[in-house]
Amino acid sequence: MTGISQLSSNSLAADEIQQGDSLAPRGITGSDSDKLADAKGISVSSLAVSWAKKYYSTVATRENQPPQQIPQSQELTNFEGNRAKIVDKLTDTLKLASEIAWSRVEAVLGEQIDRHAIDPILINHEEIVADTRTLYRKAIDAYADREPVFRLSVLVGKDIIQVRRKYSETDPLVLGFVTLEFQYTSKILLGCLAESERSEFAPYLKVVDDYLHIPYGEISEAAANQPPNSIAVLAVQHLLQHTTQIASAVYDRASAQHQGYRSSSGYLSDREVKISGIRDVEIFQSYLCWCVLAESIGPVQQELFPICVMLYPKLHVSWELVQDMLLILFWEISDRLPAADVMVFLPYLRTLTEMFSSNVFEN
Repeated sequence: MTGISQLSSNSLAADEIQQGDSLAPRGITGSDSDKLADAKGISVSSLAVSWAKKYYSTVATRENQPPQQIPQSQELTNFEGNRAKIVDKLTDTLKLASEIAWSRVEAVLGEQIDRHAIDPILINHEEIVADTRTLYRKAIDAYADREPVFRLSVLVGKDIIQVRRKYSETDPLVLGFVTLEFQYTSKILLGCLAESERSEFAPYLKVVDDYLHIPYGEISEAAANQPPNSIAVLAVQHLLQHTTQIASAVYDRASAQHQGYRSSSGYLSDREVKISGIRDVEIFQSYLCWCVLAESIGPVQQELFPICVMLYPKLHVSWELVQDMLLILFWEISDRLPAADVMVFLPYLRTLTEMFSSNVFEN
């Protein structure tokens, strides 16, 4: 992974960067993007609006299903009966699932408490399990109340951000235990459903997991501390329009380079592994945004890197895979953003790449 670290800002001339307006998210045309970039007085609120558009578009794409057409009252009854059955299954399973999940977390990460010098008092089993149940219970309730998936971010997004911050502020490594607890609980919940039922409820779990893994609250606060028309805010605004596209492309290219690779969760071609892997690439991009807005590599040093060091080896995710992913990430960002934006991200992306390089993990 020396490719990025060897690049200097002078080596990336504007004419070497592909602009590619056609890669803008559906619903945001090239002219729309130009207007956003050229607008006077870009504010933090416009950043939030840009992100909200991207998030809504992403959720809609994930659902990828036309609205249910149920003209007959009997069909409506059957549909709602199926929803009630799903809710009952999830409710009955949640308590046991969260306990089983925690036993798995302990099996995977138990020895990491001493290895990473984590204060055992901070690993409060009962509190972590209770928070898991509370947030997933809200997702189940939203599904039971027929709330659209995109509404979940409004209904529980703030609650998830608060839970995330509660653990990250005590010791960021505790957040690794929490996210793994949610991951295992989610897998058990989906496992109790039939395939057709999973497709209905999985998007609700995905929203919870996204908010838990990605530091949305911290990104928003860092943006609020920037001047409203700063180049950092503009660059982050532009990247947020492409993060899911970039993550998917990075994952596909990395998978092609590592055919036959298997982590503890399965092969890279497995559907659930792909969903998780794409989210990981989105997580790395979110920390890049946080660094740019905070004007510091601190978020990576304090949270992302320690958590990866604790989790990835235990989950059999190789550093070589991560290194290749970061190199591909650089080129994907370069292909989609204006050269001026790339220059904003480059110092942090270069440092991030060096932190995860083979020189660090050679022993």
